[in-house]
Order: sequence, then C-alpha cells, then structure tokens
Amino acid sequence: MTPTAAEPAPSRAQRVWTHTWRLLVAVGAGGSSGLLVYGLGLQATPEAVIRPTAATWFFVDLLCLLVCAPLYVVRRRAPLVITGVIVVLGSFSLFSQGLVVVAVVSLATRRRWPEIGAVCVLWCGATLVSERAFAQWVLPSEAIPPRSGWTVAAQLVFSALVVVTGMFIGGRRALVASLREQAAIARREADARDDGARAAERNRIAREMHDVLAHRLSLVALHSGALEYRAGLDPEQVRETAAVVRENAHEALGELREVLGLLRDTTATDEQSRPQPTFAQVDELLDGTRAAGSPVTFVLDRVGEDDLARLPASTSRHLYRVVQETLTNARKHAPGAPVHVRLHGAPGERIALEVTNPVPTTAPTTALPTSGWGLTGLAERLRLTGGELDTARRADGTFIVQAWLPWAAATTEGQA
Repeated sequence: MTPTAAEPAPSRAQRVWTHTWRLLVAVGAGGSSGLLVYGLGLQATPEAVIRPTAATWFFVDLLCLLVCAPLYVVRRRAPLVITGVIVVLGSFSLFSQGLVVVAVVSLATRRRWPEIGAVCVLWCGATLVSERAFAQWVLPSEAIPPRSGWTVAAQLVFSALVVVTGMFIGGRRALVASLREQAAIARREADARDDGARAAERNRIAREMHDVLAHRLSLVALHSGALEYRAGLDPEQVRETAAVVRENAHEALGELREVLGLLRDTTATDEQSRPQPTFAQVDELLDGTRAAGSPVTFVLDRVGEDDLARLPASTSRHLYRVVQETLTNARKHAPGAPVHVRLHGAPGERIALEVTNPVPTTAPTTALPTSGWGLTGLAERLRLTGGELDTARRADGTFIVQAWLPWAAATTEGQA
C-alpha cells in the first residue's frame, strides 16, 4: 500500500531506528543464548575431552554472526534468497539464532506459503546437519547424544510457532493497512460529498439570485435608460418612470434581503424555505413588462381560471419562473417588441406554455448584461420535475420558448 494522507511515509530516522532495535534484540538474544550454551557446555565437559577444533568452531560461530547481521538489514531486497542464506549460516551459529528467528518471522509476514515452506524445510535440514557438525567438532564422541524423533519434532514445532507468529504479524499489518485505506476512501468520499454539496448550494444560490433579481433589475435598467435617452418627456412622465424605477429597486432590495436571509439560515435547505411566487402573480409580471414598453398578450387556450387556481403549487411556481425568465430575456434582446404568451393544457395530462417574440434585426443600442444560463437553469428545473423546455428560432424570425409540465389531477394542495 502506498503512503497516503492517512498513513504518512516514515522518515529516514524512523526507518533506521526500526532496523536498529530489531537487530539489537536479535543479536542480544542470540548472543545471550550462545554464551549460555557454551558456558554450560564447558562446565559440564572436562577440558581434557573437548575436541581441539572447538576453538575454530567458536570463531566460525562469530564469523557467521558478522555475516548474518548485515544480511538481515538488507533482507527486503531479496527476501526469500537472503532469508535462506541467513537460515543456513545461522543454523551453524549459536550467536545467530536470534537473527534466524527474526528473519523467518519477517518472511512469514508476507504470508506466501511457497516461500514459507521452502525456508522451513531448509531450516529444519540445516539444523539437523549443524547439530551433527557441532557434536563432531566440539563434543567428544562419547558425549554425542543419540538421534531421536523428538529432536525433529521439537524443531518442527518451534518452526511452526515462528511461522504462526510471523503470519499473525502480517495479518495484523494487512488489517491495519486495510482499515487505513478504508478510512482514506471514506475521507475522500466525504470530501467529494462536501464538494458536491457546496457546488449544489452555489448553483442554488445563483439560480435564486437570478430568479429574484434579473426581472426587477432589467425593469430598472430599461426605465432608467428611458430617462437618459428620451429628452422630450414631460415632468409627469418623468415622475411616473422614476416611480417605476424606485418601486422595482425597492422590490429588488427586499427580495435580495429575503434570499440573503435564507442563505444565512442554516436550517433552510431548499428554496421552499421562503415564500415563492406562483402563477397567480403572473399579472404583475405582465403589467411590469407592458409598463417597460413591451406589448404583451396573454391567452388561455382551453384552460379556465378555475383550473389555474387548482394547479399544484410546484407546477404553478415553475410556470411563473418560465414566464418571468422569458419576459426578462425579451426585454434584454428585443426591447419594445411584442411578446405573445399562450397557456394550454388539461388536468390529469400536462400544461404547456409558449412564449414568442420577434427577433430584432439589429442589436439593442444599450445591451443589458446577461449570464447566458437563465434558460439552461429553467430547463434543468423542469427536467427534475418531469417536464421539458425547448427553445428555437423560427424561419419567420420569431423566437419561441416552449415548456410543459405534468398536470396532476385536482388535489387538496393549496391553491396557486
């Protein structure tokens, strides 16, 4: 497993200390056991019967220790080969027994049965051979103990205990690594969810701000533009236009205050948390557009006022937003051009809205700022509620926006 944020890579000093303390423990344990065995052997055996080659064996024992110690440090470069060399050399060295045990435990942590089996067979064979060599080089012939099955059994049991210990350590390491990886994955998933939530909240804020302010500010811009460019207005017209500017500016400020209050409220999680306009307020939109100088016709086709009053609140709200956005776009891109709004449908089926306006051949003198994402946001809203929104430019030079929404049968939901 590669180091992650949940598992920082150890420093060089930590790696050196990890090798050092294990090496010191292994050498200390092996050296203590070797001195103990040699000391007890000298006390139990008269000096006259000890073989002359015993001193040579003792120095070979120390030499094997000096070879096995650096091999243990670099064992990770070739674990199977180096561990096999340590096992063979260490079997002929009492001082190296600690290094042999630790090396086999380290290999067993890899939990690869072919490697473990090969090293155990080599260890048992080398141990049996080293026992006979030790007896022939150090002990007198009459002191050589007879070979029995218990010796082989004891070696096998000891080897099994060493292997089980190594596999337990390896399993624990794998478990810790797995838990760390799961924690890292959970952290990344939580971060991704947080990022998604933040992106969704930013989109909601942008959509809400657009819906609330675009319509009002476009009216303010148009009327203030009239005050700037129409020099022939009489005082009464100037007062009326200024009153419209003031009224829409106050309305925009109040609605902005509501949106900001919603964003500061941590308990408000969706746009239903504030009072939303419905299709019952569409006349105010139409009157505002007419006051801005754009003729608007509104036609109900096979839809009665009573049917509109029974529209579900969510459908009524979405229809209002569609009319609001299309009228705002018409004022931006075709100021003064007539706009035709047609609503038709039937309860239990769907309700459709068509808004058309001619596309001017020349761009407006003072183009209003636009985000370019108003209709895209509306289309996303309608798709999420099972509806659809299409826009197109006809061959006759008119721009049409067609939107439809499912119209559930009459329910007890509050009137629009």
